[in-house]
Amino acid sequence: MINIPITKILFLDIETVGGCPDLESCERFSPEIAEQFEKYFDWFQKRFPEDINLTKDDVFKKRSALVPEFAKIVCVSMAFVMDNGEVKKQTFSGEDEKKLLLQVRNLLDRCHKLDFYLCGHNLKNFDIPMLAKRMIINGILPSKLLPSYDTKPWEVKAIDTKEIWQYGAYTSIGSLDLVCSTMGIDTPKDGEVTGDKVHHAYWVEQKLQQISEYCEKDVDVLIQFIKKLKELK
Repeated sequence: MINIPITKILFLDIETVGGCPDLESCERFSPEIAEQFEKYFDWFQKRFPEDINLTKDDVFKKRSALVPEFAKIVCVSMAFVMDNGEVKKQTFSGEDEKKLLLQVRNLLDRCHKLDFYLCGHNLKNFDIPMLAKRMIINGILPSKLLPSYDTKPWEVKAIDTKEIWQYGAYTSIGSLDLVCSTMGIDTPKDGEVTGDKVHHAYWVEQKLQQISEYCEKDVDVLIQFIKKLKELK
């Protein structure tokens, strides 16, 4: 199923939080962003109807990490498999988002020159646009490895495991947790810090190390999943 050599795949996962701890602090430190959140609050309610009874502040804390304009990237983990099967991993994390993104771009640019493909779960709809937009917002030119508006379809070097799992049925379910359970892979979603808890873990509990470990587990799972697909006969 996967014809690309595993040694030419850069496995990637990112963790995001809201740009501020809560809506009140956003109104204080980033009033323009807070104003935009107010304008788009109806969009959030339509996009996430299960949040209909939540306050604006609760929606901000729960959902702002999913939208690049209101988010902040706090961790990026990347890995590749060497010819001898050894996995090399590098994780960038910290409070200084611009510094983190510059480090990430540097590695992406190096991998672009080596003709690597990106691999992630929901990569095309989340990780790539999140990385690209946050780079632009921070005054950074995105890496050429990140597909842009003018990238031709046959030039896109991105393997989206969610896209693979859905097998053309874009209305089907396909969370990474579900894929792991189905394929007999230990899920990364059973730890102390999981995706829906990252905002609280970062802003309230200051658990950046645990967030990084969770991010790395997602990358490990991606490698295991691609290996299983490559073993199919």
